[in-house]
Amino acid sequence: MTDLKWKLFLFFKDFSGRGADSFYWLENDRLEEASAADIVAFSGAVVCHDFWLIRDVLYDMAGDLPATVIDVDEFKISISGNPDDRLNREKLDVTNELEQFGARPEISSAYKRMFNRRIDFNADVAKEAAVAIAKLFTTLCERARADGEIERFFTVEVPVYRLLQKAMSAGIAINASGLSEKRREAEHDYFLCLKNYSAKHDMPLETPSRSAIENRLRAAGFEFDGVSMEYVLEFVPHKDDFGSDTIALQNFDGAKRVLSSLTLSSGCTRPIIDVFGSRTSRVHLRSPSLQNIPKKYRSIITAHKGANLCYVDFDQYEVGIMAALSQDPQLAALYVEGDMYEDFATTHLGLTANRKAAKQLFLSYAYGMSRNSLIDAAVSLGAERARAKEAFRLFTRYEQWKKEICANFQRDGRISTVLGNHFKRGGSGGLTGKEQRSAVSQVVQGTASLIFKRALLEVDKIDDVTIVLPMHDALLFEHRRVGTPAKVVAAFVAVMTEVLAHQIVGKASVSEFVLT
Repeated sequence: MTDLKWKLFLFFKDFSGRGADSFYWLENDRLEEASAADIVAFSGAVVCHDFWLIRDVLYDMAGDLPATVIDVDEFKISISGNPDDRLNREKLDVTNELEQFGARPEISSAYKRMFNRRIDFNADVAKEAAVAIAKLFTTLCERARADGEIERFFTVEVPVYRLLQKAMSAGIAINASGLSEKRREAEHDYFLCLKNYSAKHDMPLETPSRSAIENRLRAAGFEFDGVSMEYVLEFVPHKDDFGSDTIALQNFDGAKRVLSSLTLSSGCTRPIIDVFGSRTSRVHLRSPSLQNIPKKYRSIITAHKGANLCYVDFDQYEVGIMAALSQDPQLAALYVEGDMYEDFATTHLGLTANRKAAKQLFLSYAYGMSRNSLIDAAVSLGAERARAKEAFRLFTRYEQWKKEICANFQRDGRISTVLGNHFKRGGSGGLTGKEQRSAVSQVVQGTASLIFKRALLEVDKIDDVTIVLPMHDALLFEHRRVGTPAKVVAAFVAVMTEVLAHQIVGKASVSEFVLT
């Protein structure tokens, strides 16, 4: 992006909230003081670090955010292909990069302390740090171009970042009068679930730690052969429902914590949002993590006066993406027919009225669980062995596609979605089972994230839509006109169809956001 108009922006936040925040531009290697209005009015890209810290201050002072914001920390993470960069986000800040780009060691240390308001502002320190950050940004642009990430970053990630940061700054309206009731309900539900969980699975009367869950799974014969504990809980069937029961308990515990973190006085919440929150580019909210609240408590989120809330979700999302990318005719047929998991359960596995088990089994298969383990799991759930064998022989083209993805990953040392977002391999030699699953997941889930973000950008063009909350692959929004939800559904469908090169026709619908 050699023609990109941009300025390096530094800020020093007043953590006391008294309004003594200061803002600076780096111009011609000089540090110039600016106002919040100056920052927001700039027509080019505002380049900075830790934008989440100053986001709400800018919005409150100027009534808006800059038209384009590029956070160098997020830029580095989103193009690196290394998931460890996301995991280390809280440990390694921009000051760890300054020496590589010309700043003296003492400047890195002083700037960090100054940024955190531990020492007084020093213009010379700030200027030298700003020059180094500007060099970091230009280096990231060069790296993104060389790795084939530049188009995705500037046409998808950057505008979505601004869109969602502004939505969070505007605030999500909270029904304060109903919050206390939902808190009590969540406390009750959690302790009831905990009591039943403890009795059913002979576990201590507390939310189990990660190590306690892993020990229980190993004792039951589960192996973590290159898979995470979360994978085993969610995708591997459990005869006594230990996996789903554990996830349910964790969800109740999480909901209780989120509801407790909300304040009654303000009437709204302004979450911190990670627009590139995972290696596959999924959007994650934190502080508070509203995406993880079960439907029965979601009524605490309310519309602003005169508006209505609506929730639009993709239908059979992963299946459609897998069918399109692999061009598997059997998978495409199941996707077109309707509820793929219900049909797969009844027609192919003989597990009538057990959609949940069919979904677990299919996704385990789709992301690389061994055929023998799949068949054993299906039999343990009541399927006939011969029928289960036939069910997982249906998708011959998808099976070949998975092998092609893994071969490419092993050959190239990286794998990408349909538009960048690559994932680099850490090892060499033959792929482990975990690497095989990661490769397939990167392509499928990374493509899903790309489709969702492009859908957000299209939906934002509808003048009656106010984006409220992205919910993984669905969207909660406000509207005032009756016909707006249909327009949002149409946008979701059109974007999915286009990104997947018309191999399938996308599906989306209005769904229930709250359990009624």
